[in-house]
Parts: sequence; structure tokens; C-alpha cells
Amino acid sequence: MKGIRLTGAASLAAVLFLSLLAASPLAADGPFASQGTDLWGGPGAKGTGAAGSLFDTIVHVSSPSAATGTVEFWVGGTLAGTGSFSIPAQGVANVPTPDALSGRGPFQYRVRSDAGVSAWSETFNDTAAGRFGVSFVATGSADLLTAGDEADGGGADASTSTAPGRARTNVGVLCNPGSAGSCQLEVTAFDGGALLGSGTITASAGAAAQNSLATIVAASAERSGLGLRLRFLAGTGAPYVIRNDNLTSDGTAIPLSVARGSFSTTPSITSFTGTPTSGCAPLSVALSWSTVGAVRVAISGVSGDLPPVGTASGTVQTTTDLVLTAFSAGGLTATQPIHVTVLPPTAPPTPTPASGTTQPGGAISGILPFQATAVTATFTRHDSTGSTFVITGSTFKYTAGTTTGTDVVQLANQGVCGASTAFFTATVSAPGPPQIISFYADPAWSCQASNNIFLNWATANATGVTLSNCPDQLGHPQSVAITGSVVCFFPPTDGASSKTFDLIAKGPGGKNATASVTVPVDTAVEYPVVTPTSVVLTPFDGVTVKVTGVVKTQYLNSYTVQMPSGGYFYFSSDGNCYYHAGPNSDVTDIVWITYHNGCGTTHTEFRATVQAP
Repeated sequence: MKGIRLTGAASLAAVLFLSLLAASPLAADGPFASQGTDLWGGPGAKGTGAAGSLFDTIVHVSSPSAATGTVEFWVGGTLAGTGSFSIPAQGVANVPTPDALSGRGPFQYRVRSDAGVSAWSETFNDTAAGRFGVSFVATGSADLLTAGDEADGGGADASTSTAPGRARTNVGVLCNPGSAGSCQLEVTAFDGGALLGSGTITASAGAAAQNSLATIVAASAERSGLGLRLRFLAGTGAPYVIRNDNLTSDGTAIPLSVARGSFSTTPSITSFTGTPTSGCAPLSVALSWSTVGAVRVAISGVSGDLPPVGTASGTVQTTTDLVLTAFSAGGLTATQPIHVTVLPPTAPPTPTPASGTTQPGGAISGILPFQATAVTATFTRHDSTGSTFVITGSTFKYTAGTTTGTDVVQLANQGVCGASTAFFTATVSAPGPPQIISFYADPAWSCQASNNIFLNWATANATGVTLSNCPDQLGHPQSVAITGSVVCFFPPTDGASSKTFDLIAKGPGGKNATASVTVPVDTAVEYPVVTPTSVVLTPFDGVTVKVTGVVKTQYLNSYTVQMPSGGYFYFSSDGNCYYHAGPNSDVTDIVWITYHNGCGTTHTEFRATVQAP
């Protein structure tokens, strides 16, 4: 950069001018200007400044070959104007700043061409004492810094005085319009290697921003010979440092050396705690956290962005992880969870059954879903006088009182997360007339050889039951239960062909219900007689088969043992059957005719041989 030495009244105006402008963006190739088809440079200025000074910037473009292109002027994050150029080989084009940028403060420019060019800017400061100027070289996009890159330089003077012999140092950043978000530059000052402090400068994409070193790092004020470290925390752009000498009014760029990817911009979480981390829903958790390198944090279950260090509370309904996410200025993240356990609600002591009906003095028993050591039972309705509800382990028994009515028992289970309740309802009603629900013999017939008959019955609302004609093994009448079963014994010499039994269910008030069942008693085992028992036929022939020799043809049936001919056997319970041979020959079809009575099951075989004609 070239500076013009000023004297007298012009010195202050030049200092004010240079405090607005920056040194050349970083040039990785040394003192020579970058050449390319897409270059960035700045800052520039246009319009009236302090102390009556007047600024204007011209962008110069040169190329060893013919080139045409445009110059874009960016200010405050927007494209404020454009200019065009067309130059022959070894030519130079001078592109003035459009009037639209007048009075809008520092700007940066972009040179775009169809051939490789070099570009630089020259900013003039016209004052009453003469014209002064400063130049800045444009560089390619590859020379711009991004998050994680670092630039270092030395010789800064953070004087706030305008006295001769001291210098004012300004630090700034040009934020590229293509930056993914704003540029954030961390400025750290050192004195003799000792850390003085840090501060930040932020510029939106397409804008330039700067401030005095003494303002950015307060501890650097009035110190000289300082070292600087400039770290790009976010965005894409170029940092700069300019040292303005109070005596000569020279504006000198402090050279910066660049280290790419020298540090991580990923934030770190130094602490994240929650209290409590276990409890009943809804559980309110007090959260506290601290981070390094984060510009904001977010916590799952807590709405909105939160500061890098702070406290908050969240409400949890179910067991989950509350996750803290810390965000850096460049969008990198770090996460840390806190596991929060929400205890299950107290289980309700739901009884099985939950309701029932009984008579005065009757009982209903059931079970509870768990060992009910903490369950209490309270009657919320107690109509039946003297009724009780008793819990033993995981079972219960309700006993009705002496009167009718409805009883409701509330069961309460006390747990860590409070009490839960369930209810048991009993209806105590006067008994109705007696009923015989069922009365049958199993099996439904008997045999004179054994003559033992099995009876089964069930009743309702009965106070007693009598059963006729059912002696025990000694021939004595038997006492029977209200609901149950019994074996009636008869001597084999009895000779009766059937036995009839009468069941009488007695109820309150002299009301009775009766039912009868008759059991056939067979004399002996019977064998069905099949005519013919064996035949020889040709395919598709048929024959009538007669079944006789049994008393009760309704107990006849048939069972196909094998039918390889593909034929069929038509069975009729009246004993008139028919066999039809199938298409296959040299095979034998076999069918059993079965018969079952009280004395047992028998069968006779029918065999058909199918031969080829």
C-alpha cells in the first residue's frame, strides 16, 4: 500500500480517512497483485467525510491480453452499483465508483472478466491542504479466509492520543458477499508475548466493518509494539490491520501471515446439569450449562434459542434425554444429553372380578393384580348390613351381609407417585326361584353287565337337591350336593331296559324345580351282520349291502379303511347301504360297519375286490 505523507491541518483529515479504510486484503503471493477472472478488493469510499474532506475511489484493471468485464460495488451487504471495462492487450481500464455509493461508507468491490486480469483500487482524499491517496490490491477468492483460519501480525500501537509520535491502529474485516452468514473475527492482543485480551468484530455478508484496537481490546489502550492474532470464527472474507501514524499521517498496513485450519471452531460444552433427573410426571427439571466457543444453545424440550451460558427449566412427561446442542458462529455443533427418568404412575389395584351378584350371606372371591401390601379397602356405599371385604396377599373375599342392597368398595394403592384407586361393586339380592341348569347322563346309555350310570347336574337358587332311584354300592339312597355328579349302582341281574331318574331342586318359600333323564340299558354287546361281506366286481360295478343283527340301527355307522379303486360306499342308518366300485382295478376296497350301544363298540368288515373285466 502507498501512503501520502501529510502535514499541518491536513494530517487529522487523513487520519480520519485512513481510519475508515483498510489495508490490502491478505495476498498469499507476496507483494505482487493476484491475477484472475474473479477478484475481490477494498475497502473504498466516496463522498464527503470529516473536516470537509472529499473521498473518491477508482478501480484500475490491467491485463497482458484483451479482456472485458464488470466491477461490482458492494456496501452494507447489498450490490450498490456496477461499472464495465474493455481493455486491449497490455491495457489498463479506470472504473470510477458510481454515484450511488456516495456517502454510504466503506465498500468492497469485485472484478469479473473473461480473461485473467490484475486489479487494485486508489482512493483519493481531497482536502484544503491537497490531495492524498491510498491503494489496495485485489486478490482472488482462494486467498480469502474462512472459519478455522488464523492471521498473525505485529507492531500495532493502540494509542487514543492524536499527539505526534503515536499511532492509531484499526482492525477490520471485509466479509465476502458469498459468505454463508456473517463474518465473525476474533481479535487477540499480546504485549511481549503476554495475553492482554480478546474481542470480536462482526460484518454481514457483503459489508466491511472495523474498529480501533483500543476499543476491541480495552487492555491494549496506550500500549505499543503489540502482537495481534486474528481468528476467523465464521464466514468467508479478509481481515486487515492499518496503523495510522499521527506524526506523518501515513497509513501503513501491518503484514499478516496466514495459517489455514489452525484451530477448531467446534464449540465445547463445559458443563450441563439437571435437577432432579428422576421423579413423577410432570417432572420440572432445573437446567444449568456453560459452553466455550458457542454463540447460542438449544435444549430439547425447552423452546427458543438460549445463551451460551445460562439456566432454564423444562417439564418432562415421559422418560427421555434432554439434549443440549451448542452452536458456533460458523454453524458447527456439539451435543450433550442428560437422561431424565420419569417414574411410572402408581398402578391401580383393579380387582378381578370388579363386580358380582350374590345372596345375603353369600361370598365373592377374586384376585388383585399384585401383592396388595399397600392397598386399603374402604366402603363408599354399604347397603348390605354386616358385609365385609378382606384382602389377603393378592386375593380378596367379599362376604354379603344379612340384607339386600349394593355395596361399593374403593381400593386405594399408595405409591411413590401418589395414590391410584379402583372399585369393586357387589349386588346383594334376594334369591329367585330354584332352577335346574342342566341334568344329564354321561355316557347317555348303560349296559346290564355293569349297570352303573353316571349323572351330572347344575342348579341355581337351590337350597337343597334330592335324586330318586340312585342307590349306592350297598343299595342305599344317596345324599347329593346342590351342584355335582354321582354314580348310581345297579346289580347286573336287574334286567331293566332303561332307568329313569328324577332331580328335585328345592328353593326358599317351598318352591321346587324338577327334571328327569332316562338312560337306556342294553343287554349285551351286539355285532352288525353285513350281507354280503365280500364281493368281486369289475370297475364301475355296484352292489347293495344289507346290515342287520342290531336292535337300534340309529347307532350304526361306517368307516372307510381303504378305497384304492376310487369308488364310494353309501351308508344309511336304516341298514340299506350301497357300494360302487371306482375306475381302478386289481385292488381291494375295505369298509367297516360299526355299532355302539351301552355295552361297547363292535364292527364287521365289508370287502370288495375290483378286477379287470
